[in-house]
Amino acid sequence: MSLINGFNIFPTTKSFEKISEDQVHQPIPHNAYQWLQFDLTKPETSQMIRSLDGLDELFVDALLKEETRPRLSISNDDMLFMLRGVNLAEGADPEDMVSVRVLVSKNRIITCQRRSILSVNDLVSQVEAGHSPKSTAHFLVYLCERLIFRMADFMEDIEDRSAEIEELVLDNEDEDYRNDIHNIRRQIIQLKRFLVPQREAFMKIQLEKTSWITQKQQLRFREITDQLIRYLEMLDAARDMGTVSQETLYNRQNEEMNKRMYVLTIVAAFFLPLGFFTGLLGVNLAGIPSAESPLAFTVFIIILLMIVSFQFWLFKKNKWL
Repeated sequence: MSLINGFNIFPTTKSFEKISEDQVHQPIPHNAYQWLQFDLTKPETSQMIRSLDGLDELFVDALLKEETRPRLSISNDDMLFMLRGVNLAEGADPEDMVSVRVLVSKNRIITCQRRSILSVNDLVSQVEAGHSPKSTAHFLVYLCERLIFRMADFMEDIEDRSAEIEELVLDNEDEDYRNDIHNIRRQIIQLKRFLVPQREAFMKIQLEKTSWITQKQQLRFREITDQLIRYLEMLDAARDMGTVSQETLYNRQNEEMNKRMYVLTIVAAFFLPLGFFTGLLGVNLAGIPSAESPLAFTVFIIILLMIVSFQFWLFKKNKWL
């Protein structure tokens, strides 16, 4: 079944009637609007949507595309809205955002999806409970509000985790949080890939004029846009906190490396003259002074200790130690 749900909704009486695939081509009743919800994973969906009367061919092609990004297009008082919502399915990654494609006119709504999305399911429950939106414009506003509302917990979670990791990086010098930082930054990139164009689409709908969207509803879209902008600001703040944490880790690693290199340099500096003298006197040639004296080795050790002591004094004087 390519049709997931089909409703003729009567706002004045707060009632509805379900329709089947065989009834989608029938005229929409007076004082009602129609909502058709299609499953894009079914091969017969394309043919069924194309068979509906009065649809813009370009809009139909956009509805059936394999991949989409959020956008808004208007033609002949019809509106095509590509939206994304966080994936709140059990075991799924929320940043793997789910697409919902919406084609809206004054008396008909067509929604298409490849995966189940809770915001659309909320609308189904509301219609079946007798609390359906009053018009197609109210339907679109409610759907957008639900999509943005369901993002709240996940956005706050990202911001809280970023702040927590920043504190842990500052407090625990022995732990490595690079993987945690990488995961958060990856989530932010994936979210902003869709939320930035979705913000532009919401801003555009406030400027476009249609016969079925009122000024009051455009003001509600402004509130939705403001909320989405707030989420994007939260993501930017989380990204900045991740950047600070990552820079702190890199600086700490560089400091540790510099300390180790400094110790090795000091050790090499102490042994450089010692190595020179031992190498010079260790050559297998005749004529080495005091080679036959039993005290020569003791005197040589004392000279080396004097050289080390001089080096230690010189390093201390120049504050190299």
